[in-house]
Amino acid sequence: MGILDNLERGLERVVNGAFAKTFRSGLQPVEITAALRRELDTKAAVVSRDRILVPNNFTVRLAPDDYERMKAMGATLTDELIRLVTKHAATQHYQFAGGIKVALRSDPSLAVG
Repeated sequence: MGILDNLERGLERVVNGAFAKTFRSGLQPVEITAALRRELDTKAAVVSRDRILVPNNFTVRLAPDDYERMKAMGATLTDELIRLVTKHAATQHYQFAGGIKVALRSDPSLAVG
């Protein structure tokens, strides 16, 4: 990761956070994808020069309203999230210890968006 990548991610968090708090329009699948990519990048563990392991089991906690909207998309959403996580891992030369799982869970303590 270069300095520009870190700067870009920082700006993305600030802008996304400000808009999410202002508009409260509900979570979008692209935001889940971005969060999963961040999780891979921050939890990557260098095992050897040629091997970087990343998590393969994800639980995405969502506000109840967001959860209902995402759940309505069914397996298509989770399949697409897995595909995008796999693609990001390939571009970063990450490896998984096993099959990838993404589970969506409702969390009443979270606000919409």
